[in-house]
Amino acid sequence: MVPDATVHAVVEEHALDAKVIIFKKKRRKNYRRTKGHRQELTKLRIADIQGIEKPEPKVDPKPKKAAVKKQEKVAVAA
Repeated sequence: MVPDATVHAVVEEHALDAKVIIFKKKRRKNYRRTKGHRQELTKLRIADIQGIEKPEPKVDPKPKKAAVKKQEKVAVAA
């Protein structure tokens, strides 16, 4: 929970979930009932979150693999 934060979202799609079958039966009474249910779903895309500090992306300088191999070859030859 972030106090005073505002979230901006865009509705992407309205859809239905997979069907769930409900089956009722009472043995030896010839009682059988079948029902189905599909839950409504809404797909959202978060556009922006205002009111929080966004962390800066961490950039870790890594040496290239080719440069490391060349240095090893020179050290072995010497």
